[in-house]
Amino acid sequence: MDDLKDHLSTYLNHTREAMLWKVEGLSDREMTRPMVGSGTNILGLIQHLASVEYGYFVECLGFTVDDERYDALMADPEASADMWVPGDVPCSEILAFYRRAIDAANHNIAALPLDAPATIPWWKPEKRDTTLGRLLLHMNVETARHAGHADILRELIDGSTGMRQENTNIPPYDPAGWTQLHENILRASESR
Repeated sequence: MDDLKDHLSTYLNHTREAMLWKVEGLSDREMTRPMVGSGTNILGLIQHLASVEYGYFVECLGFTVDDERYDALMADPEASADMWVPGDVPCSEILAFYRRAIDAANHNIAALPLDAPATIPWWKPEKRDTTLGRLLLHMNVETARHAGHADILRELIDGSTGMRQENTNIPPYDPAGWTQLHENILRASESR
């Protein structure tokens, strides 16, 4: 089971790093700009992930979160407060918030076995009682989902793509190759 815990933690850490990579080189406005109709923006995704890291890996494991930003989000009556960042909150504060949440989560993950009990009050009653292992699996999926969102948002902002800084997992096309691929896909779509 320790190997499984190590694998789950390693994958989660890679995806967390990808989230932080997605904001490298962006201005504050680019990080917070809503790129789609739902208002989704990269820094909002990071703030959301910070809040759920604290929620799942601290509170749901029976510990107390000691973070003012988390407390402010939890007290905010706005249903989507964790998905966007008010203009008076510095972007650097949200990035630091995510790093603190990761540190707190990693501390508890390292200290507990995969079968450590957890209770998630916002899940259906029959599923509320679970384990650290299930939370690790859940957060791998959640973080990967939002990393995919962030990848698309970053491409909309400045054309940058890729899975991780050290392994983009993107074909090595030049600009003409990307244009040709796009045209081929567009023609295929329009032929339907």
